[in-house]
Amino acid sequence: MTPEQTSELFTLLMRQEELLKQLIASINKPKVGLHSDAGNCRIYCNRHNGSLWYTLNNSEASAITQTALTGYLKELKFEKCERRGKEVYKLLITIQADVRFVD
Repeated sequence: MTPEQTSELFTLLMRQEELLKQLIASINKPKVGLHSDAGNCRIYCNRHNGSLWYTLNNSEASAITQTALTGYLKELKFEKCERRGKEVYKLLITIQADVRFVD
C-alpha cells in the first residue's frame, strides 16, 4: 500500500468513525411524544372514556394506548370554563414533543 493510499484510507476511516458517533448519538436521544404525526395534537386526560388519555374526532373519543407522554413543558395555565352549569377551572399544559401536545 502506498503512503497516499494509506492516508486516504485513514481519512475514510476517520469519516466513518464520525458518522458512527452521529448515528449512536441520534439513537441514544430520549424519545418524546406519543406518535409521529406532524402538527398539533389536543389530548384529553380523564378516565371517563375508557382510557387515561384520548383524542376527540367529531365528538367521538379515541383512546391513546401509550402509557407515557414525555417532552418539554412549554406552557402551564388555568382556563376558566363552564361545566354542567358551574364555573370551573381547567388545567392546560402544552408540551413540545414529536408534535406539540395540548392537554
